[in-house]
Amino acid sequence: MSTFATAKIGSSAPLPEQSVDSIVMERTVFNDDRTHRFTLFRHWGNLEDYACGISMNPSGAAEDVSDPTVNGMVRRAKKHWGVGAYYQLNVMSIRGTYSSDLAKTSVVNLPENDEWIRRIVANARIVVVSWGNPGHKSGRGAEIEKILRETCDPLKVFCFGKNKNGSPVHPLYQRIDKELVPYFEQ
Repeated sequence: MSTFATAKIGSSAPLPEQSVDSIVMERTVFNDDRTHRFTLFRHWGNLEDYACGISMNPSGAAEDVSDPTVNGMVRRAKKHWGVGAYYQLNVMSIRGTYSSDLAKTSVVNLPENDEWIRRIVANARIVVVSWGNPGHKSGRGAEIEKILRETCDPLKVFCFGKNKNGSPVHPLYQRIDKELVPYFEQ
């Protein structure tokens, strides 16, 4: 999956052009018209021993294509977090590569997204939050924090650091071996 994909805000994800692992197909979830992505799944070992990341909004990554953020998180999960699989989740479900385009659409998040976040984080070994300033400013960061506190042990929620406003920094420009820090105050 070395191909990178971008997405115009609210565009439908194309169906995979090539044969894709059936487990990846099953565990990567879009809405019916594929304009919103709820989960993106990758695996290399034990499917039930996984990490998940919660970033901003989904880019063009899908079952058969990736993006730099997803690739970096998968590499970290394999090499540094010792899990066998990885789920990418997002505070907003609308597909779009650039968060600056979010203002161009009225529906940035479907209710099913929160349901999928609850389902995935409940069984994750580690949850890494990274929605940055846009997720914080939108109010979705606070909503996801509430879901995390209700659904999983806050001690398993980490980040790469925090921005001045307290939002978790985005992973794209963080070193692959950057040590995670607890997200919630202990």
